[in-house]
Amino acid sequence: MLWLAALAGPAGGFLADRTKRPQTVLVGGCIVFALLMLILPRSGAVLLTVVALGLASAPPSGPIMSLPPQVLQPSTRAIGMGLFYTVFYAAMMLGPFAGGSLAKWTGTAATAFDFGAAMVLLCPLLLWTFNRIAAARTHTA
Repeated sequence: MLWLAALAGPAGGFLADRTKRPQTVLVGGCIVFALLMLILPRSGAVLLTVVALGLASAPPSGPIMSLPPQVLQPSTRAIGMGLFYTVFYAAMMLGPFAGGSLAKWTGTAATAFDFGAAMVLLCPLLLWTFNRIAAARTHTA
């Protein structure tokens, strides 16, 4: 999965740049990724699903990482990106712990995948919130 994601990440960035619709790539990729995470523990086609997960997981990464610089001023960009990556890596540390704890509590690994899918589906909602805040900032500036 990781090797496919390493190839799919730049492909997603290329697609986002070519279509000039990075947020569509971001939202579409998150939805497909979440659906595949829900399918994986419930399907017998594990290899095919993991291959699809590898291809679907990475395309949103470029558009996601391009969001903070769009709203940060050059004078605050270093601090803003530092905070962004601090929150990002804290979530990357706490997410698997939470998913694993839920799986242990329910007694099935499917719960961890369901939790991960729910977290990925939060991305479009957070993007909508980000866009509203960014739009409000430009109207007041």
